[in-house]
Amino acid sequence: MEATPKTTYRVYLRWPGSRVSDKTVTESPVRALAAFRKLLNLRNLHGEKVSAALTMNGEQQYFHRFDAKPGDTHYIEPDADLRLP
Repeated sequence: MEATPKTTYRVYLRWPGSRVSDKTVTESPVRALAAFRKLLNLRNLHGEKVSAALTMNGEQQYFHRFDAKPGDTHYIEPDADLRLP
């Protein structure tokens, strides 16, 4: 009997120069969404050329640019209804 592959979520900030920080790696979609929402609420980053990403098994699920404005392609409201498959 084969083991079911585990789902891995990664949440992180990406800075200019491709530097990554505030990284969370988890198998829990609830923890991944909570970590991503925590990053979205970092008000001190608004207007900065920094992005927040949430991936599932290496595939991007959510991507937010802190220098984007509401209505822009890569802007996610901090209280948006976020779900993972």
